[in-house]
Amino acid sequence: MPSSAHLSPVGPGLSISQLSASPPASVRSLSAKPPLPIQLNSQVSETLLTSYGTQEELSPNNSTIAHLEVDLSQRSLTTESPSADQLQELPFTPLHPPIIMSTEPQSSRSKLSRASLVRLHTLGFPVILDRSKQPAEVVDPAIPVNFNPQKEEADVLQSNEIILQFLAFSRASEDPRGMPWPKTVYFTFQFYRFPPVTTPRLQLVKQDQYGMTNSNSLFHILVAINKDGSCNNDSPGLQLQYLVDPAFLKPGEQRWFIHYLAGQTLQIDVWDGDSLLLIGSAAVQMEHILRQGHAAVQVSHELDVVTTEYEQDTLVVSGDLTRPGTVKPIGVHPVVRGRLHLTLANVGRVSEKKSNESNTLPPSRSRIISSNDGTSGFHGGSLLSYEGRRAFRNVAQARKLTDVDSELAAMLFTNKQEGSKIHQVTSQEADATRKRKLERMMVVRQQESKTNLSLGTKNLLIQHSVQTQHSRDLQIIDAYRERTKVESITNMLNLVITTHHTIYATLGTAEFFEFALKNPHNLQHTVSIEIDNPELSVILDSREWRHFKDTTKVHTPLEEDMFHLHENRIPQLYLRPKEMVHVPFKYQTFCIDPTVMMQQYPAECRSDNVPEAILPWKSSEIPTKSIKVSFSVSNGKPIAILCINVEYQPHVVDQTFRFYHPELSFLKKSIRLPPWHTLPGAPIGGMSGKEPQIYVRCSDPNVICETKKMGPGEPQDVFLKVAGGPSPQIKKFFVALYMDYWLTTPIQIWQIYLHSLQRVDVSCVTGQLTRLSLVLRGTQTVRNVKVFTSHPQELKLDPDDVFVLARNGVYDLQVGIRPQRSGNRFLYLNLVDVDYHQLVASWLVCLSSRQPIISKAFEITLPAGSGKGANKRITYTNPYPSKRAYYLLTNYPDLLQFKEDSFEVDAGETYTIGLRFAPSNSSGMEEILIYINDHEDKNEETFCVKVIYQ
Repeated sequence: MPSSAHLSPVGPGLSISQLSASPPASVRSLSAKPPLPIQLNSQVSETLLTSYGTQEELSPNNSTIAHLEVDLSQRSLTTESPSADQLQELPFTPLHPPIIMSTEPQSSRSKLSRASLVRLHTLGFPVILDRSKQPAEVVDPAIPVNFNPQKEEADVLQSNEIILQFLAFSRASEDPRGMPWPKTVYFTFQFYRFPPVTTPRLQLVKQDQYGMTNSNSLFHILVAINKDGSCNNDSPGLQLQYLVDPAFLKPGEQRWFIHYLAGQTLQIDVWDGDSLLLIGSAAVQMEHILRQGHAAVQVSHELDVVTTEYEQDTLVVSGDLTRPGTVKPIGVHPVVRGRLHLTLANVGRVSEKKSNESNTLPPSRSRIISSNDGTSGFHGGSLLSYEGRRAFRNVAQARKLTDVDSELAAMLFTNKQEGSKIHQVTSQEADATRKRKLERMMVVRQQESKTNLSLGTKNLLIQHSVQTQHSRDLQIIDAYRERTKVESITNMLNLVITTHHTIYATLGTAEFFEFALKNPHNLQHTVSIEIDNPELSVILDSREWRHFKDTTKVHTPLEEDMFHLHENRIPQLYLRPKEMVHVPFKYQTFCIDPTVMMQQYPAECRSDNVPEAILPWKSSEIPTKSIKVSFSVSNGKPIAILCINVEYQPHVVDQTFRFYHPELSFLKKSIRLPPWHTLPGAPIGGMSGKEPQIYVRCSDPNVICETKKMGPGEPQDVFLKVAGGPSPQIKKFFVALYMDYWLTTPIQIWQIYLHSLQRVDVSCVTGQLTRLSLVLRGTQTVRNVKVFTSHPQELKLDPDDVFVLARNGVYDLQVGIRPQRSGNRFLYLNLVDVDYHQLVASWLVCLSSRQPIISKAFEITLPAGSGKGANKRITYTNPYPSKRAYYLLTNYPDLLQFKEDSFEVDAGETYTIGLRFAPSNSSGMEEILIYINDHEDKNEETFCVKVIYQ
């Protein structure tokens, strides 16, 4: 290296590798620590999640899922002999490499530093107290928890009040200064089996603005926002509470909740409250809020909020795929955007458990239903009041017919409305003789008194109209009684053979039970079983029946070939006289309407600014479903009726994926699972060389979700094919994973979001400004909008402030793109209504940038960790025969600064460019590019400076 301050070129150029283009799609996911295998309503567990893709050459014996169009059957490609008119399929490299779920968690800070504790302690956040008004015991998150289930179950304080305090959000020191820092944030998460929660927007207030010394400018306090837009400085932070009381849980669920806290990880998404862009995701373990006999405990965390940036879809991995934890992604950049300061607490309360018939099914009889258990039979009453079940079943109260039948009430009400016109109908139907008599009577009385005659005629007509109306009403009521008599008597008799049973259904979990069916006759019968809902089915396979018996510990007789399928697929069963058999049933649902689940409000989810919510078990809006099962003989008469009442319960979400994809197109993604022995529920020590098959089911019937059994030692891929909607639509669905063929209980449930964005393809040169125009279309109303971008240092917008979007108007948005590095990346644009914080439109910018040709290369060595930079100079000669103006740019503005950002030089003259290199605390090497652009911002030349820190 020369001793002068000038940089000398080391070669004519550098070899720059070009990244290949790929289909535009993006995904953001979250890594979390794998918990212990636990048993919940669906076996709840958590696997680690590190999202990146692979691209590898596969042989015919090592094939993987590529497209859904590929045949997923188990037929061999080599042994099948294709016919003359059928093309033979060839193996090929998948165009959509899988997202690999790693078993190694990302490093994440959890314990608060002492400096952070001092700052938070003096800010006046709400103090967490136990039931005796004493401060909750502080737990160190660095100390492992010795979980004792028996100790939790023996606690007299069975009610758990879970408290979440969002305290502060600090910017990470490694976060690039060019990245946007939000002014407001909000959080989304899902706790236990409650519906997803979206918190109110919170203002980020610097520490010095909150009346404290600015000891750390990166530290921001979360402050609630009032309705007028001002900050609520009286109560910093946001506190949410969940009351989990056994009085509102189904039997045995308290134990499930304890295991959920012991093994599950709470995933929190952090969003920009103004741009509605995802900042990142954080994960926190909840095992430290297990009270273990204490009255109340609390733990404070400092969580890394991580986002993942993808340079391209077709990524490359390094390492041995057969060894877990050795695969490292190339082209995937996890970035720590900030740190969330969070406090979790668990305050024990005395349970208010009371007797509740709907929530106290005897466990010993919940799997076997008998018609002699007191839930069936007729105990007297009216024929028209059989639908209502009262506490005193032998007492019946008389009711009006109009209160029983709405159709009859409507018909009678219509006749009353027409009563004002009844005199016209009467005059039309009366005969001529009656008319003459009335006329003579009117003449006689008119002579006596005109006034009395007029009044008498009016009264006579009204009386006749009322009698005619009553007569017609009686005829209608009599016809109605005759028509409904047979149906009412039949329904009344059916009550004698009707049995009611309640099950609590969860997404993807199979609810198994048996019905004790008895033939009441002295003759043999062939019984047909008809069900009015496809989600409830009879278990026909004896192997499946045996599997559920072993799982639920039901010891009843099992028969082979018990059922015969009729030509219309109705199961038929042969019964001998007075014989009783157990009919196995299975209820399982994969389709749950999101609007139905949102009716179940979070249990005691409260905050200081949000009104008190309603317990979902107390609410009358809990979604239910009624299913009728009829056991009929050959003549069509039923011998037994089973009414199943289904009450839906929220399910636990183990993983969350967010995919960003162009609108109105298909998303095809593969998610690669870790080796089978690392999945929750897998036995220790292997299965004698046998590897289980993973099965998947999706909650959306329009989403194709499949997996394929690979060879020994090969990973398994879960493949998704989803049709995206128009922008900015968000499609949400769930994927359940199983390790047993009969799909009994999911080992994991994934929640997947597909964000449909308008696609914009841009091909440009690194360091050079590229301009394009986007068309904005107005909505039905006038809106004040603003455009936000995920990379403001690379995307410049015009207008970049709030502007009015006219009703049904068309507006041109000018976008300038100057990429700082080459490759294929995804940038995001959001058009937001600033008044109501609604997303109006969203774009996915598929950026494909190539590096310009490097004309000169330099090399410099700087000491690392010394805190001293270096000043250098390079020269540039104007090759044009006229005076020119030039502008200087770099891809690393934090490492290199220019003495002057622009300069002018005459024809043929040389200009000296002053460079200032910033110090670095870590050793390594960086290739810094210097772009020399003309007055139109086109790249004239590019210099490369290789800086070696040692």
